[in-house]
Amino acid sequence: MKTSINLTTSSDDMNRFNTTDDLLKLMSGVDGIELMCFENDTRSIIPKERVTGLHMSYFPYWVDFWNGNHAALDKEFGDRETWIKHYGGSTRDAVIKRYRRDLDDAHRWGAEYVVFHVSDATIEETFTLDYHRSDEEVIDAAIEMLNELLVNEDGSLIFLVENLWQPGLRFTRPEMTERLLKGIAYPNKGIMLDTGHLLHTDTKLRTQEEGLAYINSLLDAHGELCRYIRGIHLNQSLTGEYCEAVRKAPPILGKTYRERTWQMFLHAFAVDKHEPFTCAGVRELVNRIGPEYLTFEFITTDSAQHRRYIELQLEALKERR
Repeated sequence: MKTSINLTTSSDDMNRFNTTDDLLKLMSGVDGIELMCFENDTRSIIPKERVTGLHMSYFPYWVDFWNGNHAALDKEFGDRETWIKHYGGSTRDAVIKRYRRDLDDAHRWGAEYVVFHVSDATIEETFTLDYHRSDEEVIDAAIEMLNELLVNEDGSLIFLVENLWQPGLRFTRPEMTERLLKGIAYPNKGIMLDTGHLLHTDTKLRTQEEGLAYINSLLDAHGELCRYIRGIHLNQSLTGEYCEAVRKAPPILGKTYRERTWQMFLHAFAVDKHEPFTCAGVRELVNRIGPEYLTFEFITTDSAQHRRYIELQLEALKERR
């Protein structure tokens, strides 16, 4: 099993490091990096040989674009010009081009795997949790898109689908997990199970211990399908009380798409805190799954906090005697 930390090439992350040694110091006790590319690493801070995975980019709302539902797009974005700019074009080819760039980045960095979110929701739905689209619809659209995207790949990259708490792969319905995995024609595939995202599918959870039991119950339900879990994004975020409060009294959304997007991102960070998963039993959870890749996926404000989180997670995974 290879362990890694999450890192993006955004200036917010990269400005934390003056040299490669600064990054390597942060990574002490961890094997590699799961990278997400935004900007170029112009200072060559990231050692290529330590990049084990690449997290692909993500359109939170994309199925209507894929299906050519321009009326729905106009409603969500406000006008045609805005959604064309958002997706990089007006036809399906724009989405494929965006994701092929991610695959090219993965090959360029020498990544062993890529991670792709299977989910879809409008901005309003992220607050109300009242979704108009089913898991089946999102998964079937994802299958269609991914099979087109991956048709020319040579199989050297492991393609991992990641669960979220919106329609798509939630990892709460084994039949949907199986539907997605069977539908993707690419053979070198699997699941990147995000433990924090899984906790958001039950807003009644209040403690890490309750969350751990919930995850184990879903693994029980998935049975043999668990063999497809080749990676874990290990983190926790218990914000169900917050989510329930927002659902009862959602905010008034901004007039422009940019304003609404900013509201959505602030809300997403309030929901999905990505903190260390440290209760008793976390080590046994990881051992039960036996992943090839274990990523400590955290959201932090600086390197000192990130290092503190890594140390907390490493300590929680130590064998108790």
